Amino acid sequence: MYERMRRELSYIQGLVEGNQSFQNSTEFKVIQRLAEVVDELIETTQKLDTRQAELEEYVESIEEDLNDLELFAYDDEEDDEEVLELTCPECGEDVLVEAEDLEDESVELLCPKCHTVLIVEDASDQEEKELVNNGEGI
Repeated sequence: MYERMRRELSYIQGLVEGNQSFQNSTEFKVIQRLAEVVDELIETTQKLDTRQAELEEYVESIEEDLNDLELFAYDDEEDDEEVLELTCPECGEDVLVEAEDLEDESVELLCPKCHTVLIVEDASDQEEKELVNNGEGI
């Protein structure tokens, strides 16, 4: 595209410069200056097109990187630990606790409302208590 414009511009410049009687006129100087301006416009437009293509490639690579980060960050949500709902025995407040927090026995879980220590019983602990309470023993 730019090569064609440059060829057309060169053709016009050749026609103007080839006419010896026309070279001393004001019109010649105007046409010559217009040709220089058009040449500068072609060069600037060509540089802008090149820069735009580079920026499009850069944005595309950023978009790919962002997509990779999103997959990395949000893909782990499916692997998140289970959330348990406990009820405070004192105030009846429902408290959401991640199962991961229950694994550490040194951590005390407090009710956010009344600050009572919440005791979590495993299903196996509950079964043992029921068996003992029913007189079956273990």
